[in-house]
This record gives sequence, C-alpha cells and structure tokens, in this order.
Amino acid sequence: MSGHQRRLVAGTALGLVAVLGAFVVLVLWSRGDSGSDRGGLEGETAAASQAPIVATGTLSPRVVLFGDTLTGTVDVVVDRAVIEPAQVKVAWNAAPWSTVRPPERLLEVAGSTAYLRTTFVLRCLSSLCVPPRETEKVDFDPALVTYVDPADDETTQREIGVPLPQLVVHTRIGELEPSQRDALSAPWRADLVSLPLVSYRVAPGLAAGIFAALGALLVALAGLIVYRAWPRRQPKPEPPLPPAPVATPLEQALALLESPAAANGAEECRRALELVADEVEHLGDLELALTARELAWSEDSPDGEETTAVAILVRTRIESVNRVSGNGSGSREPT
Repeated sequence: MSGHQRRLVAGTALGLVAVLGAFVVLVLWSRGDSGSDRGGLEGETAAASQAPIVATGTLSPRVVLFGDTLTGTVDVVVDRAVIEPAQVKVAWNAAPWSTVRPPERLLEVAGSTAYLRTTFVLRCLSSLCVPPRETEKVDFDPALVTYVDPADDETTQREIGVPLPQLVVHTRIGELEPSQRDALSAPWRADLVSLPLVSYRVAPGLAAGIFAALGALLVALAGLIVYRAWPRRQPKPEPPLPPAPVATPLEQALALLESPAAANGAEECRRALELVADEVEHLGDLELALTARELAWSEDSPDGEETTAVAILVRTRIESVNRVSGNGSGSREPT
C-alpha cells in the first residue's frame, strides 16, 4: 500500500471517529436535557436510601421583572416502607407573593420510593414587591413538609423546612436620564405574556346578544312612537248631493192644478190655467188651449176635478210631442 493510500485510509478513519463522537455527544446532550427533571429526583433517590424523606426546593426563573410570574417547586422523595406518601403535606407561605392558582400536587411511585412534586405559581403586583432600586434580592421563608412518622406515634406530625433559592427582581423602569433614552420607547419594560388571561363578568357573546336585543327593542319603540305621532291623512270629504232639479213654470202650474184647491187659491189656479193655455197653444193644440182659457176666465172658481182633468190632458199632449220630436223637451218656458 502506498503512502498516499495510507494517508487516505487514516483520514477516512479519523472522519468516522469524529462523526461517531459528535453523534454520541448529541445523544448524551438530548438525554441529559430531557431527563434534567428526573436527574434531581434520581439524586434524591440515592439520598432517600439513607433518610426516609428528603425534600428540595427550586425557583423558575431565578431572575424576574416586577409583575412576572414565578414558579416554585418542592420535590419530596419518600421511602414508602417507612412513611405513607398520602400523609405527606407541603405548604409554603411566600407572602407578600400570592398564588395565581391552587398548588398542583403530582405523585409518582417507583417500587418502594414515592416522588411527590408540589408546584406553586406566584405573582406579586403590590407595592411591597416593587424594587426600591433597579435590582433587589428576595429571600423567601422555607417551605414546610409535614408527615407522620409511624416510628414515634401515628398521631404525631413532624415537619422539615425546605429552603428556596434566592430570587432576583429587576425593576421595569430604567434609571437612564431622559436625554439618554430613546424618544420612541417607553422608560419601562413589560411582560404581558405572564399576566393572567382577561376575564369577563359577562361572556362577550352573551353581552353582544343582549345589547343587540335591546337595540332592536329601542328601534321598534322609536318606530311605534313615530307611527303614533305621524299625522293621519284625512279622508276626502264626500261630494255634496246635487241640488234638486228646479221645476219649470209649466211643471209648477200643472202641480198646482193637480193639487186640491185651497180656500184662497182661485187666483193662483186661474193664472196657472192661463200659463198652461199659452204653452199648449205654442204646441199647436188650440182646442186644449181654448178649454184652459175658458176655465181660467169662468165666472165661478175653477173646480178641482176640472183643473186636474186639464192637467192630465196637458201632460199627455206634452209626452206625445216629446216622443215625436225626440229632443227630450217639448215645452217652452214662458219669459
């Protein structure tokens, strides 16, 4: 094998070793990252082999801004052969910090060992938590783990204190001079993601439906008021009845002749007979005209039967003339 081939084989072998090493490092890193939470518990398992109960406390994150959410975790490893896990209680008074929601308790059992994790989610927005300077270090009181030790007495409770690490709180307002600040940026910092979700006294959908119904009711009420207040259109007045047709002098004279004779109506009867005679004479009936004149100028007052008979003859004559002429009127009104 030549020297060139030896160098090529050696380089290839070194490359394979480098790739294999990188792969091993990647696998170990991923396993270490995913098992970081259990790593502490495994260490505590070794400690639990010496003591029946071991507890540790952690904070996440260790550095926060004012108003941020803080998560405190208390992990307890219990030897089930000595202590009953259900009788282990964890409490933590982190005043003035208050819990955002009730603590979460998680219990896992592996053989004779029990893993108890209690998680506290805290936040403080009061003036007691405002850093007097740009940065403040906060030391919390230890969390208390209480349990019943059967070795002493089942009614006697013991407790152990679990120290929590120190917390660093930064103010949200910078100490830069106004001249050194960015004119377009605010002098404070905020973490809106860590704040609780917006809550409503009434669901937005329900409130929108109620307001829509009230709006529709108000519109309907306004329409009703406008309808009631709008002036009504008065109906057109009915046209007056046509006046009664005025009777012609001839008709009046004939009606007078046909009516019963009044006590003082002789003169009116004579004038009516004279008018009838003139009209009949214009119609060409000289004989009937002569009869009417004789009755009008008789010495005695005209008799009712005679005047009625003359009126009937005159009407018959007028109707016959109208039928022949067809003009709708065969009489002439005297002037």
